[in-house]
Amino acid sequence: MRRRRTLLYIIAIGATLLFNSCSNSLPGQYVENSKEAPIYPDYSHLVIPANIAPLNFRLDEAADKVVARLTAGEEELIVTSGKDLELSFPAKQWKRLLEKANGRGITYDLYAEKGGKWEHYKPFTNNVSTDSIDPYLTYRLIEPSYMGSGEMGIYQFNLEEGEEEAIFTNHHDHIKGNNQQQKCMNCHTAQRNHPENKMFYYRGPNGGLLLTYNGEIRKINTRCGDMANPTIYPAWHPSKPLIAFSSNKVLQRFCSNDNCKIDVFDDNSDLVLYDIEKNEISPIRKTPEQQESNPCWSSNGEYLYFNSTDSCYQKSMNPRNLLYNIYRVRYKGATEWGENEMVYEAAKERRSATYPKASPDGKFLLITVSSFGPSTQTNKSADLYMIDLNGNKVRSLDEVNSATESDSYHDWTSNSRWIVFCSRREDGNYALPYFSHISDDGKASKPFVLPRNDSRYHEKLIKNYNVTEFSKAPVTTSVHNIQATLERAEIQATYNGPTVRGVTDGQTGATNPTKRTE
Repeated sequence: MRRRRTLLYIIAIGATLLFNSCSNSLPGQYVENSKEAPIYPDYSHLVIPANIAPLNFRLDEAADKVVARLTAGEEELIVTSGKDLELSFPAKQWKRLLEKANGRGITYDLYAEKGGKWEHYKPFTNNVSTDSIDPYLTYRLIEPSYMGSGEMGIYQFNLEEGEEEAIFTNHHDHIKGNNQQQKCMNCHTAQRNHPENKMFYYRGPNGGLLLTYNGEIRKINTRCGDMANPTIYPAWHPSKPLIAFSSNKVLQRFCSNDNCKIDVFDDNSDLVLYDIEKNEISPIRKTPEQQESNPCWSSNGEYLYFNSTDSCYQKSMNPRNLLYNIYRVRYKGATEWGENEMVYEAAKERRSATYPKASPDGKFLLITVSSFGPSTQTNKSADLYMIDLNGNKVRSLDEVNSATESDSYHDWTSNSRWIVFCSRREDGNYALPYFSHISDDGKASKPFVLPRNDSRYHEKLIKNYNVTEFSKAPVTTSVHNIQATLERAEIQATYNGPTVRGVTDGQTGATNPTKRTE
């Protein structure tokens, strides 16, 4: 009896394999179509890393069935869709194909059955780069809400396996139903693309800066001394136990008759330095007539880049008059700084330049340029620009910019060969992460959206991606340790400077999400 069951099992397995083999075969007869297959997401004519997860897509026009044949040299992968026209590539075969194509290309041949007849689309090729991509991406997922924090979280995505994992979310507080107690979380960032030293903010009662350094997690209140505002936007020094912050008072203005639904801007802002080992804050730039923000260290830690404006909000009371330039200042050590050096004078061109991000190889500075203001994620004019630091040559990164929507929140891989940025090009409302390869001379390849197992995933997602950042390893700090740290008392930083104002608590650090600021 057992032998008969085994025999039946083997026959069933053999029949299944035979069926799959027959189903994943090319049509015997077909007609040629002179156009390329319309696919979604658009994963055609790309440069892709050799360690990326499968780029699944679907045919974006009516058909009964689709067959895809992917080839790289002698390696071949044939996949057949169901009625949903989805083409999902098995991970093992996909990886073998990438290995075979490394430094060369993968050719895609697509066949569609329509009313019992088959047609073959014009093939296209994706080049597989020898430059690997950092295997993890961290980001915040946030609902498009302005009056409450909503349910949000910080996540990490394994770009090699196509898997997402929550680092920490506010779900526990969100389900309490009291909007006043909902917690906002943001600004997750790590030192030199590695999560051993990292930080993020958890805003609201019992909140604060959650800092992990050398394996120890602490809750810090960095607002102290005569700081006018709390710390907001961070930048880790590439090798030292230092974090540069901008200290901002963030305001919002809602637009009832404008494509940009909301203006987010600073009432005032300065730059400070936090020494982790000393638990000490010291001023970098404290200038009431200028507004400095968005610090970023050079690859060797010798300079601090930032954006600054002379057109303070208090002067014109119109945030659209705020035009920012890119500066840098030499770090001399301890708490000593040099003079401001102009890197890009965007205001002279009636533009605003923000969010400087230096490539780890020290060659380029990637920035966002828009028509006004410091905040670009909702500004439809925002585009990515590249500054060649060998001569400060500035150009629009037209290869990746969308024509009508915001492109911002960018970051570099540790090898300086890939960038990620968030764009609202899909529908003007929801920001998604896109990737592009950067050549030695700073040229960018056609961008492609974050791959998901289900090609319809992003169409169904009602959250924005922002603060995207590459990582060479996964975050391992447990949710339990983070929650336990939140329940402890915060550690108060000291201030290396004159004290004018009293020390306040670290509960907030941004405009109260439950109140509109006039």
